[in-house]
Amino acid sequence: MAVLTKTEVTGVSRAKYEELAAVLIDKLKATPGFIAHYAWEHDNIMAVVEIWESAEQHDEWFNSNVRPNLPQEVYPEKHELVNKVTR
Repeated sequence: MAVLTKTEVTGVSRAKYEELAAVLIDKLKATPGFIAHYAWEHDNIMAVVEIWESAEQHDEWFNSNVRPNLPQEVYPEKHELVNKVTR
C-alpha cells in the first residue's frame, strides 16, 4: 500500500533546500517506489511531503540520500494511504 511521508526540518532555508534538491531530484525521480514530492517553507521550517509505493522504499532513500545532508536528526511522519487517485 502507498505511503505518504511528511518531514519538517527547522533551520533549513529555502535556498539550502533548493541547493540539495538540485543534486537529488533526478536521482529521486529514478528511485524505485517514488511517486511524488512536494515542498514548502513556513516559519523557518522546510516541509516535504512525499508519496511512495512503500515505507521501506522511502526509508531506504531517505536514510541513504537525505538524512546525511540534514543539520539535525528528523523522523518523517508516515501515513498509509487508503486511496490514491492521479490524473
